Amino acid sequence: MSSSTKTDDAVAKEKFKTIIEDGSNVPVDTTRPKDVPEWFDAELFARGQKYFYSNFYAMFASNLIGLILVLTVPTILDVLVFTNKSSDPYTAFKRYLDTIRHMLRWYRYDVTNAKSKSQISVAIVHGLHCAANRVSNKSGLGLRVTQKDMALTQFGFMGLLLLKKKELAIVGTEEDERAILHFWRTIGYMLGIQDKYNLCCGSLEEVRGTCALILRDVYAPGLLNPPPRFEHMVEALLDGMKPISPVLDTEAFMAFTHELCGVPVRRPLVTRYSRWMYNVQVYTHAVLLTRAWLAAVFRPLLNYNMRFSVWLNVKFPVGAALKFGIKVFHRVRDEVPPHSLTANHLKQPATKGRAAMMQSAS
Repeated sequence: MSSSTKTDDAVAKEKFKTIIEDGSNVPVDTTRPKDVPEWFDAELFARGQKYFYSNFYAMFASNLIGLILVLTVPTILDVLVFTNKSSDPYTAFKRYLDTIRHMLRWYRYDVTNAKSKSQISVAIVHGLHCAANRVSNKSGLGLRVTQKDMALTQFGFMGLLLLKKKELAIVGTEEDERAILHFWRTIGYMLGIQDKYNLCCGSLEEVRGTCALILRDVYAPGLLNPPPRFEHMVEALLDGMKPISPVLDTEAFMAFTHELCGVPVRRPLVTRYSRWMYNVQVYTHAVLLTRAWLAAVFRPLLNYNMRFSVWLNVKFPVGAALKFGIKVFHRVRDEVPPHSLTANHLKQPATKGRAAMMQSAS
């Protein structure tokens, strides 16, 4: 082992300790920076955006798995259960479609422009985090939405892109990986993650090492022995995502998640459909997106199909209406100023209203 590798490992272990131990006592910053940091590199940020879209399907799968992993963190799960806005398939569809729309705005628009959809989206998400922290404190849950929780959530969006790039069939260079880290370092900074807790600070190998420790010591044990309500929330999440991916099977996707993370599957796949869908998922990443002559056809096809499905569910959620009823056409009012959000905004079902910011994915 080279001295540089030893150094990277030592830095990764120290960063992991800082996030897990110190970060659990530090809340998310309530003052959101309105400008990009001095270390911001516009060209590298744009390259990270391009990297995402060139691997849209594989990264969408990675992010969905990341959301499942985040639900294994008790402090995060407690807040989601408390807010009661993703506890059944319909509310999960609304919540996670909103998450997707925010994420796509960050990946598409100019984050340096204070009036851009990207910056407005960041402000809304930051406000929701701060509101959830205030309300959970007042309701007796204790300190929630900490720097630790934010960093672990950050992993959900970029950790597997580094650790399971080959298994997910993500195509890109090391410079592309540095670009996606720079992207999420910037977004994390603007959402109130301090640099000492920002998972994406450091060299590529240091961040990869910290992510490996998080997967091994936080998420793998969480999958093996999940907290109460985990299975209920995961079923709601995956059932809620079926309008976007109609063939999504909960048991098959959970088996794929366990396999990807190196965790034994908790129970065998019983139905023929679940076994079939698991094999399709594996074959897609291991063959269709890997063998050059197949990937040349299927990568752009799957990327386009997933992008179209997201667009359709944002603009014309007909599939969601067939599953959940016409209430899906009632948009969430998110023009409420983030600082004025209360327990009612977090816990009550959304009311009819115009969608100021969340009306489209573009």
